Amino acid sequence: MYDVTVAVCVYQQKNWLHRCLRSLSKQILDKSKYQVIVVNDDPNERLEDVIEVFEEHLNIKLINNGKNLGLPTSLNKILKASMSRYFVRVDCDDYVSSHFLSTLSNFLYHNSGPRVMNTECNYQAVACDYFKVNETAELLSRHSAEEEFLANGIMYTYESLANLGFYNEDFKMREGHELDKRFKEKYKMYYLRMPLYRYRMHPQNRTNNTNETDKYDTKLIKEKEWNM
Repeated sequence: MYDVTVAVCVYQQKNWLHRCLRSLSKQILDKSKYQVIVVNDDPNERLEDVIEVFEEHLNIKLINNGKNLGLPTSLNKILKASMSRYFVRVDCDDYVSSHFLSTLSNFLYHNSGPRVMNTECNYQAVACDYFKVNETAELLSRHSAEEEFLANGIMYTYESLANLGFYNEDFKMREGHELDKRFKEKYKMYYLRMPLYRYRMHPQNRTNNTNETDKYDTKLIKEKEWNM
């Protein structure tokens, strides 16, 4: 069993995938300790040519959905196939620093589970700060993960996600926000002041679809009010 599973979901953004996987292949964490599972959620696209480039450099697996199932369903397929100690999502248009996996997994190893006697210091997830970058990877701005939530780049213990029932597949967008709400009702998350994640800004960003994001933001608010 691997210590870490990295989830990479692809839908109509194959052009960014090589840069994402290259960053994951350059991790200082020993390659035997992590795997990368890529889900192709676009039935009209083939990713085998990109995956083959990294087969010698990564423990990498490709899952072809055959039809568009949506991001939360794809993430859940990876979770159910992984059974690693830790899980982290890296979007295919983003990339990470070489210390990303080692820093986050090392934190959880020392600060989660039964070895941590003080419950106030027992964390089941860790997030890091991030840089926004443009299409040419130019740094635009630094952001605090604690103050400006980003669903990507958060490493969770597998056990905590399993206990929560994984991602809610009714949320085709804002799935990370919905998970974050349920997670924080039960568990603690730590925020590292280290910008280890690169969040790419480009015209194809899912969050540019404000009609859809607004719809699921409203759904989140209604569920919160219902549970009060």
